[in-house]
Amino acid sequence: MSHGRKTIVLGLLVALAPIGAGCGGGATTSQPVPPPEVAQKLPKLPRRWQVHRDRSIGYAIGRPPGWQVTRSRTAGVNAVLIRSPDHLLAVTLVAARDPEALGVPLEQFATTTLAALPGFKTRLKPSKPRAFPGTPLDAVETVGNGTTKARGIKERAALLVLRRDSVVNYTVAIVENARRSYSAKDRAVALRMIRTLRDQPIGRPVAP
Repeated sequence: MSHGRKTIVLGLLVALAPIGAGCGGGATTSQPVPPPEVAQKLPKLPRRWQVHRDRSIGYAIGRPPGWQVTRSRTAGVNAVLIRSPDHLLAVTLVAARDPEALGVPLEQFATTTLAALPGFKTRLKPSKPRAFPGTPLDAVETVGNGTTKARGIKERAALLVLRRDSVVNYTVAIVENARRSYSAKDRAVALRMIRTLRDQPIGRPVAP
């Protein structure tokens, strides 16, 4: 992968920043009280997959065999990086529970974030967002292709937004080496993994 851990995480945070800033409206209004956040049960996982939970970010997911999960804190925001065993693909995930992020339409959130991802020679052009099925969360996906500034590598980027209405917004960036045809296999596994993503309250113990 041409993106290092910091580049992926920081890039996603930089891309997300204008979204929250652009929907304030100027006037101060009272925000509705969000519903209680109750842990979602994970689905039955494929054989040899393991449950991975992170209460600092507030999520649970099925981890495929050999995939590495690391967490970092950049600009005061917790993020998780999940990498395929061959390092041809990286998944970056951040969560937002603020009204500003939750108030942006999913399609707008996805395309704006993908287009703003840095590190490419030209601005990425998001595809028309489409529904991302197979998850209890409201979810959309958009994709774009570009060449990295640093090493001139062609990469495919997918941006998924998964939302639990009025509770949490998960933003997931999947970046893969487009020159390696077998990275498509990693992508299929990554998308299957994202379909196991479930909401978990921050800092609270959850049942297995």
